[in-house]
Amino acid sequence: MGNLPELELVGLVQESKSKYINSPIDIQQQSTRPMASVTPVASKRLPYNGPTYVHAHPQLGNLTGRSISSSHFGRSSTPSTTVQFRSIPYATIPKRFAACRTLTEIPSDFDGRPHRDFTQFGAANPQLAGMRSTWFDSYGGPLQDDFDIDFDEFTCLTTTISVPQQHLIDLVEGNTQVRLPVMVYIHGGGAQEGVGAVDGLHSNAPLATYASSISMPVITVNIGYRLGWFGSMVCRDVLEEYSSDPNPSPHGPFNHCIQDQRAAFSWIHQFIGGFGGDESNVTAFGESAGGIFLVYHIAGSNEKLFNRAIIQSGTVLGHAPFELKELEYQGLLKTFNVTGSTPQERLEQIRQIPADQLIKYPGAHIFPFVDDIPDLHVRQPLFARGPVTYTSQTALIQSCEWLEELVIGDDFWEGHLMTDYVRSATAPAFVAVLLSTFPEPQAAKLLEAYDMPSTVDAAETADQNLFLRNLTLLVGDMMFSGMIQRLTTTLARDKSRKVYRYAFGLSNPFVGSNHSFVTGHHYVEILFIFLTLLDRYPRHRDNWLAKQACETAKRWITFAHGQAPWDEYTLEAGQDEMQGKIAICDDFKGWHVKTLEEDEEEGKTYPAGPRRYAAWQCYNEALEALLGPDMSEEECRRKMDSASLNVLMYLLSLTRKDETNIEGGERLTSALAEEP
Repeated sequence: MGNLPELELVGLVQESKSKYINSPIDIQQQSTRPMASVTPVASKRLPYNGPTYVHAHPQLGNLTGRSISSSHFGRSSTPSTTVQFRSIPYATIPKRFAACRTLTEIPSDFDGRPHRDFTQFGAANPQLAGMRSTWFDSYGGPLQDDFDIDFDEFTCLTTTISVPQQHLIDLVEGNTQVRLPVMVYIHGGGAQEGVGAVDGLHSNAPLATYASSISMPVITVNIGYRLGWFGSMVCRDVLEEYSSDPNPSPHGPFNHCIQDQRAAFSWIHQFIGGFGGDESNVTAFGESAGGIFLVYHIAGSNEKLFNRAIIQSGTVLGHAPFELKELEYQGLLKTFNVTGSTPQERLEQIRQIPADQLIKYPGAHIFPFVDDIPDLHVRQPLFARGPVTYTSQTALIQSCEWLEELVIGDDFWEGHLMTDYVRSATAPAFVAVLLSTFPEPQAAKLLEAYDMPSTVDAAETADQNLFLRNLTLLVGDMMFSGMIQRLTTTLARDKSRKVYRYAFGLSNPFVGSNHSFVTGHHYVEILFIFLTLLDRYPRHRDNWLAKQACETAKRWITFAHGQAPWDEYTLEAGQDEMQGKIAICDDFKGWHVKTLEEDEEEGKTYPAGPRRYAAWQCYNEALEALLGPDMSEEECRRKMDSASLNVLMYLLSLTRKDETNIEGGERLTSALAEEP
């Protein structure tokens, strides 16, 4: 197969959408209710009749939260107690595809819950996966807070805050001047799905409770943000509407999911002090898409959003030019029979499409638009220091002046999430793509590093099952592990800040999904960090898995307190990267620290397979072999970005040859979204 065109996201427009939408929607038959007028959504969750605590916030007024005690932490006679304020709104949305407006008070009629009563979770952004019962299978089925989750596009911008109850009492009574470190979590889900701000798995009260029990108290915060089309619409019509707006968003017309998160951090800085939190000591952590968004913030913002970050399986995968985003939009117009003659008419018609229909139309939401818009002045660009791309992210993180420290890591088998999406790949076709993308010597070496045939002829007789397993390893390493290793090594040599490297390799202990008993699959660490599954872990080895969960949480909390979670990943001039220190969590030793060289050697006898440092180096060598001595920096960037996307998009667009659609970006987004 020949090389794909540069940045071709495999035909970004789908000519026929009948496979996603049962029938075209007659826009004229839809309700004419303006989308800016929000009808409160009555929650379907069970009433809460447990203990509560009312906190007198100096700016927001009296706020009621759940008073939660846990027998898991602290002495059984005096269990630790945490107050969890569920889904406090931080911003409102005036209309679909418009920038949010940060709140300075609690609205009296935000979403139908009693005013200032935050004992119930609010809504998540409408989506497909989070609305399915199978969403919770990877951790043994839904927890109590996973039942009857509400979905609403206009009331999903909320933040859940958990604070040690005694700290709130001391704060109001004037018995303390201490301000606690703040941990802010951004959930994953491929930028189109995820309920991590309003569900049971990610509930942040246990994490705050455990932190108090080990005398390292923190305030934990989860934020919700817009997903899919609601958060990533990019087109000329939105640009035209923005240009005529008398009060436009200072961050520009696009990437509202990122704008939402910026608003959340702004709200936290303004109001977390009223909960006894230290706005000058914030640690942000995010997994998968959440980690990717943290990279965009670090690489793009001139303003300090947080002090330190934990990036869990997240690096920038690529970006889409405006032309392809516009084609995506044109496909949406065609699917829903939008026939308006002006930008305003078309947008207003799309705003009348019910959310549960709009979410069925796929899109490449994980690939944002990051370039400047000619002739448009944006007061506070989201990417003020230049476009954040696959190749530019390292240098932009290096040059970030406000980030103090960084933890970054991956899971052992990141590519396991792609298993269902590469089943139709064949060894001969994939080998041909790789050989046409990279120079032959480097391509052959890369294939051999993953135990694949290095010629098309040899690939004809390759075992399909072995090929597919090795393919998932390769694609996961291209998307995450290889770039993470490259990034951390560069930062370690740069020494502009402390960097800590980890790799997570516990097996999934829960029966019921295709992730069951898989070692180190994508997002598996989420099943251990929040301490919400302590009662579900198998109890053998003296509750060993529960202990690993607590140890994982402890290391994250330690870092939030400005202390080293393990040995720093540092390299002296000329020192081989294999001498750097990495923290490993696996099924045999749990958490332990060693050099990469030691890890590689021990991995040779690891039942799930060896670590692949040498293979990652082969991939980096293949990318660098594309560059010529006379190429400009821009040419080098485009060449490497194109090659990376070329391989990924082939793998993620395995559809019938006669189809022209957006399957490449949509499959990638869907795969990344299939995580709780």
